[in-house]
Amino acid sequence: MKREGQDSTINGRLAGTLAAVAVAASLLAVPAQAELVSLGQATATSLTFGPVFAAVELGFFKEEDIELQHLNFQGASVLLPQLASKAVTIGFPGPDPLIASRQPGRSPMPVKFFYNAARDSIWEFLVREDSPLKKLADLKGKVIGVGALANANVPITRAMLREIGLDGTKDYSFMAIGVGGPAFRATLNKDVDTYNTFDTNIAAFEVSGAKLRRLPIEQKYKDLFSNGFATHEDTMRTKPKLIAGFGRAFTKGVLVCEVNPDYCIRTFYKHNPALKKSGASEDEILTSGRHILASRMGRYVAFPKGQPRRFGEYAEKSWKDFVIALHEGGELSTREVDVSTLYTNAFVPEFNRFDAAKLQEMAKSLK
Repeated sequence: MKREGQDSTINGRLAGTLAAVAVAASLLAVPAQAELVSLGQATATSLTFGPVFAAVELGFFKEEDIELQHLNFQGASVLLPQLASKAVTIGFPGPDPLIASRQPGRSPMPVKFFYNAARDSIWEFLVREDSPLKKLADLKGKVIGVGALANANVPITRAMLREIGLDGTKDYSFMAIGVGGPAFRATLNKDVDTYNTFDTNIAAFEVSGAKLRRLPIEQKYKDLFSNGFATHEDTMRTKPKLIAGFGRAFTKGVLVCEVNPDYCIRTFYKHNPALKKSGASEDEILTSGRHILASRMGRYVAFPKGQPRRFGEYAEKSWKDFVIALHEGGELSTREVDVSTLYTNAFVPEFNRFDAAKLQEMAKSLK
């Protein structure tokens, strides 16, 4: 015969067990909390980041437990110290200032590139169609407009001009004119003689109907890679899953934009409605957007013909070529820079670890 209270004890134990099971089940059902990742650009947001916003919209970053916070800076020389201090998690700078920090007498920044995004140069010299300037040597005595004096292209531009005999202390000057409308007006109004800027900014200028042309640049400079993703060395070491996941999500975004640019354009403006041209029809937005996006997508998928596309991968030679160009142009005191300290390809297999063909087939049907 049961003692008084025995039933209630058993029921209490059962209730406790069921409650514990319920709590465990609820914990299993809750997804891992996404890590907030501050993503810094060295300029204003544009369709350059079309693949990033496509990847956000399609949940690719969420799948990697990443939530993005977007930050903009005035040039790579401003952005890189933010990465070095860990104020920004991942940045999208050019490599020039980081290379310069590795020469003797400088304090090396504890930052490394981990993803080669723009695989050849994004930088051009833009002039009005009626400009008398025909070649870089014609820039003697001229004013060169740049987005910001801290832009990553400024060192390589100085090196390029020094190689043809132009001294930056007396033969030409730089003027910071920003990007977008104000910079375009400064170029058209002849406040500057040429505008040394990047592909998507030029493309946005071109769709306005302005009559422009580019000054020719030697092929060795065109072949230099440009912006990529970089982070603090500690972050790379302590959060490898984060770095791998970020690069994989971005790669997926690139592949979506490659086969369905209209989806990328619509998604970009959905996330950045303030950047949408006021009063423009959807057809007008898509037409201009295709031109702007294509100017960068060509760099994102600029792989050697006949070779497998390994997104994010750097070639050691390309870093050495950069060092040589900066040294020959007087921007580095030596060629003896250990380029292995500047980048890593350790995460490249993870960036490409998904079914690319299946993803692109799905992407074709996106609206």
